[in-house]
Amino acid sequence: MLRRLLFALSVTALLPAVPALAEDKQPISQKTCTQLAAEYKQLPFTNILPLDEGPIAIGGKVKPLTIGFSQTAFNHPWRISMLESLQAEACRHSNIKLVVLDGNVDVAKQSNDVRDLMARGVDAVLLSPVESAALVPAARAVMGSGIPLIVMDRDVPTDKTLFIGQSNVTMAEQVAERMAKDLGGKGDIVVITGLKGSSPAVDRDKGMKNVLAKYPGIKVLAVGDGQWIREPAVPIMEDFLTAHPHIDAVFSHAEESSWGAQLAIARAKRCGDKIRQYTFDGSNAGFKAVKAGTFSADGNYTPFIADIGLRAALYKLMGKDIAGQHAYDMPGQRLLLPDSPTVVPENADQWIGRGWGTFEPTPDPCK
Repeated sequence: MLRRLLFALSVTALLPAVPALAEDKQPISQKTCTQLAAEYKQLPFTNILPLDEGPIAIGGKVKPLTIGFSQTAFNHPWRISMLESLQAEACRHSNIKLVVLDGNVDVAKQSNDVRDLMARGVDAVLLSPVESAALVPAARAVMGSGIPLIVMDRDVPTDKTLFIGQSNVTMAEQVAERMAKDLGGKGDIVVITGLKGSSPAVDRDKGMKNVLAKYPGIKVLAVGDGQWIREPAVPIMEDFLTAHPHIDAVFSHAEESSWGAQLAIARAKRCGDKIRQYTFDGSNAGFKAVKAGTFSADGNYTPFIADIGLRAALYKLMGKDIAGQHAYDMPGQRLLLPDSPTVVPENADQWIGRGWGTFEPTPDPCK
């Protein structure tokens, strides 16, 4: 079976779309359509907005369709897994061309990327924004052009065709409830958030606070912005450890931050304090870390949503209704995906292999 998938990747300059055959490795993921087709069978939400394999007809006619994807960055494997789910869906439809642009965690660049996609004449834009408010003008430009704008994972506080994601609020509530249970309803914790201003960081903080309001015996000693990655988390945790001789738990918004915090604990020779780690991301490495006891709980937030984003864009182009979409507290419509269970020691074996990423956990410096 021969399929063609056109892809372009912008790194420092705009490159023309290059035709690729089914067995060619796709940009960034370095996987072929054959490999991605096998992974498609394991994606968690292919039953949402289902589409049969084959070319997409608009108004009864099959024609080439170009879909643009502006990604926050490809500096994190979670982001690459999101792309892989998009590539897997695109590989199923021979007349779909993707243009993928790397925002490099730079709101100015990502804003320009979105406008570049429009200049290229894409039929729809998929957007996973670096930061919510800063991408509003770009989002408005897409909506003003009359093409579908599908926002994924992180929302933008302006009108859009559809926002797709799981609830970071309820997921954080699950993790915080587990933490409260483990601590017996009392203790001292520190918090390392995701990037300040991003909607998942705001919602995970909200979910945690919803639960802590029921447990006045749990005190938040300090909060720092870990930006979703490891490097900032290390000095943040070092400062926390210097300032606070007693810490029971770290509530981090990302696994990378948790591994950074664990490194700081080891460097400070505080492993004996048995500081618990509560985190989010849902990688296979994270699940293994739960099983090994490095993490006490891992919020199971899937990156495998861009296939849904592409199907939503195609539904809109085909004039089909989006089942399950609804108005919410932001402009536009939302498609809320089901929660996945928080992974804890009791169910870690069930989830190892069902998360994202094939890398191994960072060795625990306290063991």
